[in-house]
Amino acid sequence: MATTKNYYKTLGVEKNASFADIKKRYRELAKKHHPDVNNGSKKAENNFKIISAAYNVLSNKKSRLEYDQTYRQQTRPKSRGGNAWSDPSNDFDFSGRQKTGQQSDFRQTTPEEEQKFDPEFPTRGFDLQFMVDLPLATVALGGTLPYSYEKYVKCMDCLGTGFVDSEECSVCKGKRLVVESVTLDVKIPPGIGNLYTLRIPEAGGEGKNGGPPGDLLLRISAEKHPRFKRLKDDIYAEISISPELAEKGGPLEIETLDSVLTIEVEEETLTGEELRIPGQGACINWGNNRGDFIVKFKIEEG
Repeated sequence: MATTKNYYKTLGVEKNASFADIKKRYRELAKKHHPDVNNGSKKAENNFKIISAAYNVLSNKKSRLEYDQTYRQQTRPKSRGGNAWSDPSNDFDFSGRQKTGQQSDFRQTTPEEEQKFDPEFPTRGFDLQFMVDLPLATVALGGTLPYSYEKYVKCMDCLGTGFVDSEECSVCKGKRLVVESVTLDVKIPPGIGNLYTLRIPEAGGEGKNGGPPGDLLLRISAEKHPRFKRLKDDIYAEISISPELAEKGGPLEIETLDSVLTIEVEEETLTGEELRIPGQGACINWGNNRGDFIVKFKIEEG
């Protein structure tokens, strides 16, 4: 992860900020700088992308750890002139603070130099990106996720016109869009890869003036399971057995991802020996075929 951007400054949070604080701050900034509420501003669009990029990295434990390690190793050269806008995320943080030497105020979302934008032109809504933690069984076998999130939708008080009886709409303040919480049943493909990004077409922000909605992108992260571990399409489980069962062998009831099975422990089983159960692992390539469930025995101390 090669980067010199300070994502903590981008979001205006401390380096030890919790994931909840990072998510809260992202939502505040996304609402403020979303292009849909800034008349399609190109600068707002750029700022929104910077915010989203920072959030996507810092909202995931693994990617945040990699980022922190990489950032500490990098030496950031001191600026001695040049274009102040060459790296917007290094020049500004979204808490409103500004680095020494810069003359522009980031909170001015409509610069004088910005090109004019036709507010009546049909505009596609913006994509929304979120990280979703799912149980291992759902990632391995698929399922349906009722997912709730906030997005911009057409204001129904003014029907997306921005005006009611020739007066500015009091609900959307003339911006034609309002933020609402929606719930969507998302189909999780069986055997989806960890950190895979699902794209749900037209489930993102509402378009303007008849423009199509954006997409919803969900990056899937498998939660750590207390007993199982996934390796590609196979599921591994360490199971403790008594010395007596290890010596004499016999039946043993075990739990898999989606069922309870009875297996046969062989005589004189040793710690570390494995038993492979075909077809009880994760689904393969989003299909019905499955990998194996592999039991690794551990003999309890007598």
